[in-house]
Amino acid sequence: MGPRHDDVQSLEELRRRADELSVLNDLARRLAALHDTREVLDEVARQARRLLGADVAYIMLLRGDRLRIEVVDGAMGSAMRGIELAPAQGLGGQVLATGRPLWSGDYLHDSRFRRTEGAESAAQSEQLGGILGVPLVVGDDTLGVLLAAERRPRPFVDHDVELLAGLAAHAALALRTADLFDRERAAAAELRQANATLREISESRQRASDLRDVLNEVVIRGGGLPEVVAALDRAAGLTVEVRDADGRTLAGERATDDGLVVPVDLPDGRVGDLVASPPDAAGATDEDTHRLLRIGATTVAVLVASERSVAEAELRTRGELVHALLSSDADEDSLVRRARAVGIDLRAVAAVAVVEPEPVGVAHATAYAARLAADLRGWSATHAGRVIVLAPTGVEDAREAAARLSAREAPTTGLAAAAGGLAGVRAAHEEARQTAALLLALGRPGTCAAADDLGLYRSLFSGSGREELATFVRTTIGPLLDHDRERQRDLATTLENYLEHARHHARTCEALHIHPNTLYQRLDRVTEVLGTQWKEPGRALELQVALRLHRLMAELST
Repeated sequence: MGPRHDDVQSLEELRRRADELSVLNDLARRLAALHDTREVLDEVARQARRLLGADVAYIMLLRGDRLRIEVVDGAMGSAMRGIELAPAQGLGGQVLATGRPLWSGDYLHDSRFRRTEGAESAAQSEQLGGILGVPLVVGDDTLGVLLAAERRPRPFVDHDVELLAGLAAHAALALRTADLFDRERAAAAELRQANATLREISESRQRASDLRDVLNEVVIRGGGLPEVVAALDRAAGLTVEVRDADGRTLAGERATDDGLVVPVDLPDGRVGDLVASPPDAAGATDEDTHRLLRIGATTVAVLVASERSVAEAELRTRGELVHALLSSDADEDSLVRRARAVGIDLRAVAAVAVVEPEPVGVAHATAYAARLAADLRGWSATHAGRVIVLAPTGVEDAREAAARLSAREAPTTGLAAAAGGLAGVRAAHEEARQTAALLLALGRPGTCAAADDLGLYRSLFSGSGREELATFVRTTIGPLLDHDRERQRDLATTLENYLEHARHHARTCEALHIHPNTLYQRLDRVTEVLGTQWKEPGRALELQVALRLHRLMAELST
């Protein structure tokens, strides 16, 4: 007698169970060897589909408070990937909420589940029928849901549930292990990045420290801006230009327009900029470059402040010398020695300029005088509220330099030739001072004139004010000027020439290019306007001075 039918079925069932157990054990070993979360997910989905003979297998993982389909095996398209469900939504949400396996023989027609538009559309596109879902649990933690589905209605039996649950147990443990490995790898990567950042910071700080040491040596040694530029080039491969506040290059090569700019600041404001072309060195960052440039800018500020201090000290010393030179009876040899000590050779002084602050102010006048002195290779110093310039060049050279420097607004400047030596400088200073004073009195601030331009009138009227001169001119020749202006005549010029030529008719006619009868007619008209007293010697002198002052005012206004 052969074996009974029931015995054969039992034997086949045992063999099938043994095969499934062997597959699960083999799968557990393979999953344990996988340390990448994505690889674990893909392997679990493939094995779930194979073990249950299903059309589709997919895994939903818990992300925050929502379930998200992370991987799908056997899908016809991509509609299912990325679908998210809230707790208790759909079959997967019910599995998550209850923590127990759950299946539907015909999901699309099963009314037990709350549905979402996206999940419903994906299920329809995949034509899903029977679906079985089991939780992915490790200890007390639920990681997600493992699901297997058919594209036709299918009732799942207890054996199917047990098989998928067994796979889910191995899968959950493998996912947790892979997650730990992912975290470890991420932590290791973060640590490597942190170490690299620390190395960069350390290297950057070392470069900054080395640069500070070099620049401190430059300052201590009394070096200049070119050495600062060279140090920055060596430290960071930077092509650096030092500019002043007006954008002029003080040191280095001209930087590109897209260069990095760091201001050079002093307590009283910005005095310039450091401009660097982008570095060619690999690994140099804008932040690192800016840090090195800021160190360089600090050193430049120190050098500028030091130069200013030296210049101010020299200016004070020169100011004290000029004050002693112009206002005391000190021994000439002593003053010559003092002057030589601060770089002034009194014997070489050929011209003196007196710069009055009006109308631009003291600061502008001081800067203007310093530029004038530099242009003439001379020296400048303040004295009695004015700025004095001693130049080794002649008056005409000084006049041309003043014209070059004069912008829209310039200070009032008087020039005088100097014979050299103490006495010559003092005499020239007085003439230049009188010239500047008379320019102001004539109402011509901001102009420049030489002592010889004003002649006698410089010494006569340099102490007068503007109102006094205007009153004198108006009182003396006002009616004559009014007559010329109203009738478009030239009696003032005729009278001035007549008096300057000592009332000589022929020479006056020759100078004016007029006929003698014309001269007699004009002089008769002068008598009608001014009266016969103008011919008296004292009155004629007053008229001649007033006419000369009036002409000076007109000439200086052009």
